Amino acid sequence: MKAKLIKVLTALILPFTFIGLLMLLSTLPLRFFNVYDIGGIVITLVALGLTFIFLTKKGKSFKDVGLYLEGKTPIRFSLGFLSGSFITVVMLAIVVNFSSLEFVYSEGSSLLQVCFWLMIFFPLAFMEELIFRGYAFLEINKTVGLWPAQIILAILFAWYHDFTGATFFNQLLGPGVWALIFGIAAVWSKGLAFPIGLHMAINVVLALVGLKDERHAIWNLEYPTGTTEVLKAQTDTIGLYMQICILAIGIILTEYYRRNKRKID
Repeated sequence: MKAKLIKVLTALILPFTFIGLLMLLSTLPLRFFNVYDIGGIVITLVALGLTFIFLTKKGKSFKDVGLYLEGKTPIRFSLGFLSGSFITVVMLAIVVNFSSLEFVYSEGSSLLQVCFWLMIFFPLAFMEELIFRGYAFLEINKTVGLWPAQIILAILFAWYHDFTGATFFNQLLGPGVWALIFGIAAVWSKGLAFPIGLHMAINVVLALVGLKDERHAIWNLEYPTGTTEVLKAQTDTIGLYMQICILAIGIILTEYYRRNKRKID
């Protein structure tokens, strides 16, 4: 048991080191440090560098953490992107249908410019999946099982988002819940291409409706003038119910995969 604990703690050094470096960079007076700008490229390079160092010390390669290019890689990425787009569009449609929110076209938005900026979500999704569904996730999964890997990395994923200013509880209900989906997508597809596509698509669709960086918005989700606080609270409740549904799906899929794999093994 002690040996397993040491292995888990050793694996966690990578995401903890990455989060620490990211927090340090965010405190420095660097104009370029914006995750939706060149800062996203910088922290992706940091993630690659740290992962390479850890893998080298363990005598492993990027292929051992599901990061390699093969014939099916573009297909898996595309399937992930299509899945993420469909899921996010459906969720937004539910919110708009059962709340007072409405889509408002963003005047002056340039489709060409938006498409250019949206490309930044690829390195961001790549970086986050590499750190949180790569080496540490696989090592913990192999050492103590899928559930500990899912739970520990989901909590770390939520904490990693915590420096944006939102409460940790809200991050658990947001990124923390989605971490379970990304995690099961990674183990089920046996690689990172599918979860990277899935992750990127969710961010892209949210950015298009102004829920990320406003530079990427073609539409904005807004309340009509005169919307009461009661109606706004109802919208928050709808959002909470959907996150609970995503959580339930993540739990069901994780347990189904775990039991199925145990039967095969």
